[in-house]
Amino acid sequence: MDRTLMFIIFLSIVTAIYFGMHFVVYKALVKGLDMSQNLVFWFRIFFVVSGLSFYASIILSRAFHIYVLNFYANVWLGVLAIAFTITLAQWMLMAIFPAYAKSFALAAVALIVVMSAYSLVNGFRAPVVRQIDIPLKNLPRELSGFSIVQLSDVHLEKYKSTKAIKEIVAAVNSLNPDLVVITGDLIDGNVCEDGYFCSQLLKLKSTHGAIAITGNHEYFAGIDMFLQIARESKITVLRNEMTEVAGWLQIVGLEDREAGRFGGETPVLDRLLEKCDPNKPIIVLNHRPTDFDRAVSLGAGLQLSGHTHAGQIPPLDILVYFIYKYHAGLFQKDGSYIYTSSGTGYWGPPMRLTSRNEITHFVLKAGK
Repeated sequence: MDRTLMFIIFLSIVTAIYFGMHFVVYKALVKGLDMSQNLVFWFRIFFVVSGLSFYASIILSRAFHIYVLNFYANVWLGVLAIAFTITLAQWMLMAIFPAYAKSFALAAVALIVVMSAYSLVNGFRAPVVRQIDIPLKNLPRELSGFSIVQLSDVHLEKYKSTKAIKEIVAAVNSLNPDLVVITGDLIDGNVCEDGYFCSQLLKLKSTHGAIAITGNHEYFAGIDMFLQIARESKITVLRNEMTEVAGWLQIVGLEDREAGRFGGETPVLDRLLEKCDPNKPIIVLNHRPTDFDRAVSLGAGLQLSGHTHAGQIPPLDILVYFIYKYHAGLFQKDGSYIYTSSGTGYWGPPMRLTSRNEITHFVLKAGK
């Protein structure tokens, strides 16, 4: 199918869902709160303007490099998602207990405000550093204690705080890692245009440097631009490639499957793992937490992934739990491990309800 037609279909579906959510929230609150006609009018205007702000922010930022609407538009998107989840429950309760419709609506408004405010504060907190010991298959004893710091889904974009990337780099460097890996979605735009973000990425320090793989957003932002940013930041990008670190660790970096839509090569897990030395430890970097079971069967001892963001906010946190078997955190199968990062940064709404932005510090232990 023609790429332009696919994009039009995709945009149409997303737009229908987006404004459908507005309609559900709007109708639930108007009906439940029994608003006056004058208040309904202004409430409707607010919903229309807020809804259009997201599209306006995309046009202004991408076409004119004007970012004044980005923060509001993304916060509104987060509030809308939370409100949609709550008002679905409100609709059901109003249907069962119609006499208490106003009470349910007031409770819904209170929950939306409290959950949105907490999610916003929590989303802006500095990433938490999680240390995890991993007994890795075939790791020689002399490499026991080898440390890897994982960053994932940083989603750097020009309108975002430069302070955040500075704090991330400082936190990584304080851990004195042997290797830094970035499991996709490092960027959402040309963040090296003014030099600041790349200058910070250049300050990442580790014994064996930094390795990155592509995520879907590298393709949305522009793969050639990402590769240039990686070169300027001294970050090695593995695109369906394997490299050996410290003479033993086989690091397999998979291309994101989005590559296929942009004329690139899709992930080739089997081909890469079959070329690996089965007597040496294998670590797979895969942006999406998929194909782990297959990787285990082919000898991988550890897979590092991201992409899910742990959902960030409702209802996405519920959806990713059901969509992805290895949705967030550490999982083990047959002596092998997968860790799915909840993300070092955020996409869209700068909000998190039940998760945290994180930097993950793995300490490898000699396994059996």
